[in-house]
Amino acid sequence: MGLFGTRKTRKFGEIAVNKGLISEKDVQEALKIRKEYQEIHKIHKKIGAILTEKGLIGPDEVKIILEEQKRDVSLMAWFYAFFGLSR
Repeated sequence: MGLFGTRKTRKFGEIAVNKGLISEKDVQEALKIRKEYQEIHKIHKKIGAILTEKGLIGPDEVKIILEEQKRDVSLMAWFYAFFGLSR
């Protein structure tokens, strides 16, 4: 496993749980709902949208989490470019 692990960015639910906004149980329930939407309705719903619809987080929290994910991606891009690594 590399310096940053095997995943390039943290997942939405992981960040939300780490920030104390929701529980692991909330994430698991949202993932279950997302899977049902995909299988039954053929619709891909974002975890943030599901959690917002359930009233567990608000649009401001979604924005904060997405910005943190974006920073993760930027940091990884810088790291790989600086050290001349390929993804």
